[in-house]
Amino acid sequence: MVGTILTIVAIGLFFSNRFYGSLLIFVGLATKGFLLIPQEWLLAGLPIEKTSDMAIMYIVVICLFRFSTLQRAFQHDPVLRWILIFILFVFVDGLYSRFILGYELNSVVRVFRNNLFLLSFFVFMLVPVNDLTRVWHTLAIITLIQCVLFLLQIPTGTVLLGDPESTTINNMESIGWVRYYNLPTFLIPTLFYYLFAYEYTSRVAKWLIIGLLLITVVAPMHRSLMLIIAVVASVYILAQQTTSKRFLYVALLIIVGNGAMMIGSIQSRVNDGLADINKILMPGSHAVTYLSYDASDTFTYRIAHLAERFTYVIAEPARLLFGIGLLTEDSKQAGKLTFEAGLYNQHTGEISQVDTSDIAWSLLILYVGVVGTVLFIILHVRLFRCFLHHRNIPISIVGALTLGTVFLISFTGVEILYGSFRISMTLMLGIAIKGSQALTDRTRLPYTDAPLFARRSYPSVPQMAQHRI
Repeated sequence: MVGTILTIVAIGLFFSNRFYGSLLIFVGLATKGFLLIPQEWLLAGLPIEKTSDMAIMYIVVICLFRFSTLQRAFQHDPVLRWILIFILFVFVDGLYSRFILGYELNSVVRVFRNNLFLLSFFVFMLVPVNDLTRVWHTLAIITLIQCVLFLLQIPTGTVLLGDPESTTINNMESIGWVRYYNLPTFLIPTLFYYLFAYEYTSRVAKWLIIGLLLITVVAPMHRSLMLIIAVVASVYILAQQTTSKRFLYVALLIIVGNGAMMIGSIQSRVNDGLADINKILMPGSHAVTYLSYDASDTFTYRIAHLAERFTYVIAEPARLLFGIGLLTEDSKQAGKLTFEAGLYNQHTGEISQVDTSDIAWSLLILYVGVVGTVLFIILHVRLFRCFLHHRNIPISIVGALTLGTVFLISFTGVEILYGSFRISMTLMLGIAIKGSQALTDRTRLPYTDAPLFARRSYPSVPQMAQHRI
């Protein structure tokens, strides 16, 4: 009941031009109460299983009430056009799944609904840049709070973020470390924000914040997360430096890397990762037939998982176009699949055929086929190019670095498919586009509704650089 009331309030606030509170409620619903408010409180008395469903309802209602604006936006905005093309393709895939393949409607809707978070871009583009910037800065502060709680879990042994029952905990006795997987929702963009876009007034605050974020990145001992963030950040920093400073930075990076490798737990995780890669690269090794992998957390397993599903999808023209359709793991049709690469499902006692949290591309290939996967890649290339086009706005750099990082991580995780990632991307893109417009003294997009902006004006400069601690 509480969730329903919040959704109605958020919608009412939006159409009353009180966007800041409206968007905070929206993001809170989309991210399980920022992992701070128990979902049980928000969902009490409701027939739905996720607060994100109410966030989707928020998006749908706004799009319906601003449908004429959405139509005009489709003609003027290439990013929104690609978003709608991809969503339309997945919708057609859903119709194919329901009426041709005979999947249950519930199964189709559960897979399809998460794609609607891409439409949050349209919602954000209806909001003035000052409100978007306030929302982003608030989310960054909330992320810092989440980081503190996340780190407190390790010494206390108590789950402090999200639902304790659904939080994965890995007690790695071999390295003497307990790994919690409930990382702060917007950790990656917040890290890049405080590294490259935020203007500090205190050196102490700067190093405390950056230190907190970096420790949170290292604490769960995710090899790919640590390595990819280090590589992406280093490439960006090197691109901004002169030749002499690049040499100094590389030397410093080598020293820090060697120092980190002296920590036993980190050394063990890195060595395991290098061993996995070596198995893939060694002569005569073929991941698709390599079924003696360690399915707990290895790169060889992920490659085998993707290769087996890709081979299955391209075997028939219909699957090449739509994959196996929008199918959930618990549907009866999933039981007819015979994939060998997959994690053991404790509920069914069988190998998981559809679900995986280890590689996003396996899910994409299965859900939307090769054609849909290509459209997905094109869409994200367009997002990346748009960030680069508006790189004069600091948040654009944050968005580009985050998108690049999550794209690389998509080979070892599924974050790129999360609604929260899509919200962060579209929010940063909205700030970037509207910030650029503010610099050129434009007060509105070609497709905005006059009543919505009649009493609003954009600031003369992007407020992203005006926040202080």
